[in-house]
Amino acid sequence: MSTVTNDSIATTLGAMVIGIPLGIMFTGALIVQCIVYFRAMRPRDTQRMWFIIYTFLVLDLLHTCLLWGTAWECFITWHGSRPDAIPTALSLSVLVTGISTFIAHSVYSWKIFRFSKHNYWLTGPIIFLATLRLLASAASTSEMLVLKSFEEFRSKIGWVFGVGLALSSVVDVLIAGVMMLTLKQSRQQSLSLDGVIDSLIIYTFESGSVTAITTIVAMITWFSMNNLIFLALHFVIAKLYANCAVAMLNYRQFLSQSTGNAMDLDVIRLGEDPSSHRQGRRLIFLSSARSQLQSAHNIAPMEVNVTKTMQMHTDSSLMDEPKLSHEDNSPKQRV
Repeated sequence: MSTVTNDSIATTLGAMVIGIPLGIMFTGALIVQCIVYFRAMRPRDTQRMWFIIYTFLVLDLLHTCLLWGTAWECFITWHGSRPDAIPTALSLSVLVTGISTFIAHSVYSWKIFRFSKHNYWLTGPIIFLATLRLLASAASTSEMLVLKSFEEFRSKIGWVFGVGLALSSVVDVLIAGVMMLTLKQSRQQSLSLDGVIDSLIIYTFESGSVTAITTIVAMITWFSMNNLIFLALHFVIAKLYANCAVAMLNYRQFLSQSTGNAMDLDVIRLGEDPSSHRQGRRLIFLSSARSQLQSAHNIAPMEVNVTKTMQMHTDSSLMDEPKLSHEDNSPKQRV
């Protein structure tokens, strides 16, 4: 497109120079998060959760390879002379971003589903909007592969790409709001978990804000700027979602260590009978502390016996001696 091809290098290829290394940096962060998960949390989680972590890692590595392919086509194959052209690898990266985002939204929705005691009215709209976002990314990818030009894509179906970013932002806000609401209600019903739930509320707000703000800024740059600045943020979106989702799972280990027990945070639910069998799991840290106190009382006390024996000599011949050695005159002690 004329406006794009006449833009400066800083707003076209420069966006890729910034966005691609930044995205690769987040890949390294995700690898560290996965290592932490496999070493600390994997023995406690189900195989389904393992599969989700592996999927995040594979998709992120695939996304990184597509970023490398994009850089190769733009800077090596085309020598930076076609900033309006859409590389095939870039088109596929949009679909991978949509899939990673959908999986992250599904993980959060599942958490809400469990926290809210299987409330379909809360999770249903979130899943519906997340599915629409996935379809928007798939449609954008297919059109990018066909059109091969940012100018044609923006003029014909660019609104679909923008709607996908808008849907992602809306889902992020909904997830953060619903999780904070349900956790706040759970806090009112279980005073013993105040500290844990407060930490979860803060973490939910922070992680939701990071992804929502990044997606909103990318959407604004897409609609308001006729250049490729949006790519610098879009390259990072998929990796932010993956990092936040895996970090949320690892955050359980931090809460377990801070409370001194292996607490299962998935059992925090709303509206359950306190006398149910889950109440024992929900207050597992209390029973753990109680068992530690009982074990401390069961330790046999340690006794220390000190025996002191004194021997005195009253021989008159010794009394007549003018000088007595201190060693002979002092009583002998045995402890």
